[in-house]
Amino acid sequence: MRTLVSLLVMAALSLMAVGCVSRQLPRIPANLTAEAASPVITAASLTEWEAGRAGLEQAFIDSVFGAMPASTPADIRGHELIDATAFDGQGVIEEYTLSLAGLETHLLLITPVAAAGPLPVIIMQTFCGNRAALGGREDVAGPVASELPDCGGWIGNHVVPVIFGEHITEPPIEQILARGYAIALIYAGDIVPDSPQLAAERLASLVPGEPSGAIAAWAWVYSRVVDVLDADPRFDPERSAVWGHSRNAKAAVLAAAFDPRIDLVIAHQAGTAGTALAHTGVGESIEVITTDYPHWFAPAFAGYADRRTELPVDMHELIALIAPRPVLIGGGWRDQWSDPQSSFRAAEGANPVYRLYGSQGLSQLGLDDFDPAADIVVAMRPGLHGVHGEDWDNFLAFLDAHLVTH
Repeated sequence: MRTLVSLLVMAALSLMAVGCVSRQLPRIPANLTAEAASPVITAASLTEWEAGRAGLEQAFIDSVFGAMPASTPADIRGHELIDATAFDGQGVIEEYTLSLAGLETHLLLITPVAAAGPLPVIIMQTFCGNRAALGGREDVAGPVASELPDCGGWIGNHVVPVIFGEHITEPPIEQILARGYAIALIYAGDIVPDSPQLAAERLASLVPGEPSGAIAAWAWVYSRVVDVLDADPRFDPERSAVWGHSRNAKAAVLAAAFDPRIDLVIAHQAGTAGTALAHTGVGESIEVITTDYPHWFAPAFAGYADRRTELPVDMHELIALIAPRPVLIGGGWRDQWSDPQSSFRAAEGANPVYRLYGSQGLSQLGLDDFDPAADIVVAMRPGLHGVHGEDWDNFLAFLDAHLVTH
């Protein structure tokens, strides 16, 4: 979630531009050009693709995201039962105190009482902290929402949900529990704050001597949660999903691309440096995103602002690094800033790799042909940037199609 002022401006401009996203997709060119909508992956075999993985990952590190912290497992410093009869008896809330590379944060686990284990689990990063995700419960560890930008207070509690949806800070927990999923909530801002100055200090300590960005660190936080869940027999290590919206969606895609333990990705409105192709120049540009959020990326990424077609990688390759695991790309019909058209083309661009693994990948023919059973899907709904009930209906249909055992 961007700062409130910039988001309000964006929302106002979007409201004036009815039907921003066209249902007509740009054609697929044979090769990448300055106007290309879908670069082509040319790996001829699975062996060739696997052999090139390390080099492709390094290219993303060097040119877009920067280095991730070392894969030191999470250190559990405390574990507390918060509520054994939460959500009218549907769920149990537990809280873990974690040390991630010496930095403290809290992992909130919510498990459905009625479901038999081992449980599928959705790992979610929150914008306003775990307290806000549970409606402001004071028995849950901070941060306090009012201490964070755009969170808490009258604006955070009333204006932000109206603009960005009723689930922008609070997921529909009871609905998720009723479907048999456990939920793991964490606030990655405890590790690297979404602030240029504070992020630079933290990144320098987490990744000493190497260029890095906050998105890489937030992706690393997803993997550290996987450490905890995989060590707990209550959770199924073959059914772990990462969920993220906006900047957290960028981190979710990156986490899954680099961590094969993640089994499914829901990347909602990830946009530039998430699921949208940078080469097209549509939506949020490299220049704008690196000017507004320089701490999100490796410094090298800003160097491609006026030469985007020279960027050595693009997001179809990041999606391809997840293959053959399922990926949902969410979008809004009036959210041109996130450029759902080129996210669709990026998904198509990843198809050759999915097919190397025996998966069809993206099978839908257009943005509005949602098929939750496909391994790559694009799920659109009316409106702007945000998280709404209709989004969660799509997310859960996708999760059920891939993670529910029969």
